[in-house]
Amino acid sequence: MYALMAVLMLVAGIGHLAIWTRLHCSIHSLPFPQRLIDIVEYTTYLMSVLIPVLFFVWWIQQPLNWRTSESGPIHYSTLYYVWYYYTSACVVAFIAASLLWLLYQRDAQIAADYFQERQLGSFNFDPMAPELLTSTSTRLASMIPGNEILQLIVDRKELYLPRLPGELDGFTITHISDLHLKGHMAEEFYRKVIAQANDLGSEMIVIAGDIFDRDKCFPWARTLAKLSAECGVYFVIGNHELRLNDPAMARKVLVEEGLIDLGGTQMTLTIRGYPVVLAGNELPWFPPAADMSTLNASQFDQPPFKILVAHTPDQIGWARGNDFDLMLAGHNHGGQIRLPVIGPLVSPSIYGTRYAGGMYYQPPTLLHVSRGVSGTNPLRWNCKPEITQLVLRTRS
Repeated sequence: MYALMAVLMLVAGIGHLAIWTRLHCSIHSLPFPQRLIDIVEYTTYLMSVLIPVLFFVWWIQQPLNWRTSESGPIHYSTLYYVWYYYTSACVVAFIAASLLWLLYQRDAQIAADYFQERQLGSFNFDPMAPELLTSTSTRLASMIPGNEILQLIVDRKELYLPRLPGELDGFTITHISDLHLKGHMAEEFYRKVIAQANDLGSEMIVIAGDIFDRDKCFPWARTLAKLSAECGVYFVIGNHELRLNDPAMARKVLVEEGLIDLGGTQMTLTIRGYPVVLAGNELPWFPPAADMSTLNASQFDQPPFKILVAHTPDQIGWARGNDFDLMLAGHNHGGQIRLPVIGPLVSPSIYGTRYAGGMYYQPPTLLHVSRGVSGTNPLRWNCKPEITQLVLRTRS
């Protein structure tokens, strides 16, 4: 009996965490004022800890033989029913979370047929921490065992796209996301990142949002200006640009440094003699998304290959609805903390951790979600920052 009770309490405890982490994920996916997001975020942290403590205090105060009474039927308190129904909801949440975890494993199995991955380099900047970390809190966080904020993975993924024309076979795109220029990491760190991105020699570079966190870092656009690619360097902005005093200035300084703004627009390029439609989607923070109704398919002799750059992978439905072949996103940072087997615990998405990072195939769209380069929370476990070279391949 006691063993069964212990199992039920464990299940309910996991379900309790599932409820509050999902709330945390959802609130971060919406275009609410930052003050409200912060309140809800800290409330979820508090409730995650406080509710189990309150339950434990109530539980130990119950009599050992609380189910029996010599004077007749026992009458339960209102608080008993509160805990009973909340615990039941937690058990249901555990079941739902388990089913979702199985769904995410199925997503990974499906996507595995559409790409191959190879690590090109792994960099450890920990010995340079005093030079690269400029805030006391970030320096202290970097000392936590296993923290990977000063690691960098450079990898290559060959993507097998069902509708890729032969002319674009082998076309390369370097995907960068979530630089979070804030000042807690020195500009020198980003110079190193940019140098590694350029060393890949890709034909196109895209930055999928959350470039600036602070207006004071606008001059650092000079470092991003060193990015170079034959077909151009493109960007969208994300939810952290919404926190700036002047989001429009973020666009302005990047454009002045030669980067191409894709926010809310679409353009047609001719790459290797083939039409490629490149579009940007910064929803829900900076509407509107690119107006795809203005794209006249009859102007092309061949169906154009369509690439979407969005900050959040939550826009996968929009990408599918507009028949995109490839979508590049960031925002979720891979979850930042990933446990063995279980995977990421949270990501700022309406879908929870489903699109935390990696490859996903939702026909007709192949989605790549970057783990990003940095973040406002200086903690990463089992989730190293990354830049990725994507090599487009036809299905053989």
